[in-house]
Amino acid sequence: MIRAVLDTNILVSAVINVTSSVSSEIYQSCKEKRFLLIISPSILSEVDNVLLRDRVMKSHKRSAQELQEIIREMAEVSSIVPGRIKIEIVRDPDDNKIISAALEGKADYIVSRDRDLLDLKEYHGIKIIAPEKFIEILRVKILNKN
Repeated sequence: MIRAVLDTNILVSAVINVTSSVSSEIYQSCKEKRFLLIISPSILSEVDNVLLRDRVMKSHKRSAQELQEIIREMAEVSSIVPGRIKIEIVRDPDDNKIISAALEGKADYIVSRDRDLLDLKEYHGIKIIAPEKFIEILRVKILNKN
């Protein structure tokens, strides 16, 4: 099974644009067990914090309680790694925790829109790709199963 870490920007986009985004299609694929989502407590915390920001709250119009349920669901459909690996290879510490989770969870892919991550292209055999490329990979996998 494909193992992937979704950057916070992808997870937040999936929550905000529930029906009409590549990010939401990717997250739905995770819930349908088409790939294994690797996540760490610090990534879950960051998603929660971003979703609770005032300007973000206005865009998704969900209550704090509904958001807690979404975060709980993310945890349930994921493989949670402890987040013990600490590395510093990109300038944004939030990006480093994405790479750390990928290493710890033996991910095949990191999916992100973050330019600092995408510019790396690969780290220790983990491919770093945009969500459009990842959904193509998932779609091909589905077609090959049928």
